[in-house]
Amino acid sequence: MKYAFFNFFLIAALTVGLALAAFAQAQPAQAPDSPEAAAKAYFAAMQAGDWDKCASLLHPDALGSMKRTFATIINADVSGGAAKTIFGLKSNEEFASLSGATIFERLMNFMVGAVPDMKTALAASKTTVLGKVTEGADLVHVVYRTQIKMSGVEVSEVELMSFKKQGTTWRGLLTADMEEMVNKLAEGLSGRKE
Repeated sequence: MKYAFFNFFLIAALTVGLALAAFAQAQPAQAPDSPEAAAKAYFAAMQAGDWDKCASLLHPDALGSMKRTFATIINADVSGGAAKTIFGLKSNEEFASLSGATIFERLMNFMVGAVPDMKTALAASKTTVLGKVTEGADLVHVVYRTQIKMSGVEVSEVELMSFKKQGTTWRGLLTADMEEMVNKLAEGLSGRKE
């Protein structure tokens, strides 16, 4: 099974994870029904490694998108290696019975296992919230700058994470970086070059 593509995937996942967890540290207390409060709860759970809690704070649209994309990955991997390695399954057929939340939780456990220093790096990052953009009554984009220092190298990026209303609560959507990582992983497993 090809594992070279995992390097890109894991580095990108670490960068995104660091950015998101640091964002939580920089947030003041917010009303419980605000996008900022949802972000704070999500990133606090991420920092604690509570992937079940993180998944509960993601919008069903995000979890559904992740499941559809990984279904493509699992179906493309005829060896069954991805199902076993990433999701702990005995066969590709078991994947269909997993919930989006379970897929997220197992993916994050896989990434933390592959990058053991991830939790330490999360605590060392710094994020400054730059603002938010409201796009209608049910969609808000939170903009933030993340600074990550690892192995003497400092990276600073401006990112955003979108939050969509679900009833009276706000839930996170997948970031563009996370969607790209999932697609790159799918590409690597299927052997496609796009």
